[in-house]
Amino acid sequence: MTGAAAAECPTCDAALVRSGGAPPHDIDIAATTNALQERVAAGRMREVAGDVPLVDMLDLFAADTKYTIVSYLACSDCDRLLFWGLCIRGAPIFKHVDHALLPPGRGDMGPTSS
Repeated sequence: MTGAAAAECPTCDAALVRSGGAPPHDIDIAATTNALQERVAAGRMREVAGDVPLVDMLDLFAADTKYTIVSYLACSDCDRLLFWGLCIRGAPIFKHVDHALLPPGRGDMGPTSS
């Protein structure tokens, strides 16, 4: 995305929950993941692709068996694509990415069961 930054979205941007840590370790992983799950459940965001369903990200992260865990979510309010990434040895990543950057083979996950 070039030019002026997009206006803050009350749906996807507001899902980011900060912790008391120093950047880049200032994201509350559990609270942010929960906020994203709430938005998906409410139909305000949609899981597009990921290593596992969003509801399984924290369990996989806690298992310490995969170095990185990523999820791509589409926001129904601003139409941007959100990248949510966890790393067992690094800082989490919460950023908007261009839809064209969605990796090949990472197709629509479709609806997830509750």
